[in-house]
Amino acid sequence: MRDREQILSLIRTKNVKDTPPFKERKKQELLLQWQNILDRNAHHIDKLVQTFKVECELLTGKVYVAQTKNAACQFLSSIIKKTEVKRFIKWSSPLLGQLNIDNLLESLGLQNMLLTENSSSTELHRRDYTGAASKAELGISGVDYGLADTGALVLKTSPNRNRAVSLLPPVHVAIMESRSLLSSSDDLIPRLLLDLEEKGDMDSCLTLIAGPSVTADIELNLVLGVHGPKELHVIILESN
Repeated sequence: MRDREQILSLIRTKNVKDTPPFKERKKQELLLQWQNILDRNAHHIDKLVQTFKVECELLTGKVYVAQTKNAACQFLSSIIKKTEVKRFIKWSSPLLGQLNIDNLLESLGLQNMLLTENSSSTELHRRDYTGAASKAELGISGVDYGLADTGALVLKTSPNRNRAVSLLPPVHVAIMESRSLLSSSDDLIPRLLLDLEEKGDMDSCLTLIAGPSVTADIELNLVLGVHGPKELHVIILESN
């Protein structure tokens, strides 16, 4: 009788699915599913890159495929010179660090609005990013995942990866590795569920970007850049 009452109590409090055996099994299933996705995509990476490029450019985005880090920096330099931007704000991420983006931007004479607004880049608050991004002409971000079937970018928010960087400046440059490309949102869901299982929480914001900001008036005249960046440039660095 005592066992029966214990089982019923677990059901009533909805704790059955929180028991360690269930959670561990669910995590292992998601890990296996995610690994299968990575293995499948690795065999079709060139196709994913081309599909993403076609779909993103249909949305008036511009995509550049770089075979080397030096080529990626050259693409970024060319974008900066063509758009004639002078003030920027950017993410802090491992990939941007590997590309020595800071040195490139300094050599081109660009002003880091985040450091202008603050004496140091530590202990930044949301309002610091918003104020700096509203004055910047260029926002440079990384990319967590790209969805090939729609040409969309997936960006997670964290303290050093504020969403204002990709939303407020009129020109947004997103830099990613080709191995971050997924076939579709169907591939993304297992990864998000796995993040939840591993961290016990999800990111406060997940931004999906499909081309530059586009809106239309009552006569259906399309206007770029009203509610976000007017230009979207995506630099894809081919993974080793």
